[in-house]
Amino acid sequence: MEWNIVEDTLIIRGSFYAVSSGILGGWGYVKFLFNHCVKDSDLWNPAEYIKFVAKKFGMNTYFGLLTAVPMDKLAVAREEDVTVFTTAGVDNPNEKLIGTINIIIVVDADVKRSAMINAFITATEAKVAALLEEGYSFTGTNTDAMIVSKTNKREKVYEYAGASSSLGRKIWRCVKKSVKESLSK
Repeated sequence: MEWNIVEDTLIIRGSFYAVSSGILGGWGYVKFLFNHCVKDSDLWNPAEYIKFVAKKFGMNTYFGLLTAVPMDKLAVAREEDVTVFTTAGVDNPNEKLIGTINIIIVVDADVKRSAMINAFITATEAKVAALLEEGYSFTGTNTDAMIVSKTNKREKVYEYAGASSSLGRKIWRCVKKSVKESLSK
């Protein structure tokens, strides 16, 4: 996996099997995961805009997320074979755009499909814990989105991702840390 930020877009390159709750999401094999900061003038058809961003950067198979949160608020947390990329915003100076918490999880291993779904639950619980610990009285925004991906490396296979499992504990700690860090930037 390689990642960088290009023109307000976090681009993660690799070979992933992923599930995304974002626009044009679902399940699939993809080469790119991205999180793009939308400017006010960019707002039009969100599905077409995701395609536009992907085409602009030459991404042929992808899952993408949109946010109003600038990429300088990106927080990256890593623990062993888990990397979490988070942009978190709950207030926004642009009245036409609302806060969003986007989370991309990359597991550099094989993960059972049921555990990938469970990772969504664990990550959401960790996000909520971070928000409550930071003094917020809500559990997220109405545009939050997430991608959970795996690289399918066979050295390690995770069957579970609940908060008490080995994978779940790593996801929990990385999500909680990255949400808090992004909110504090």
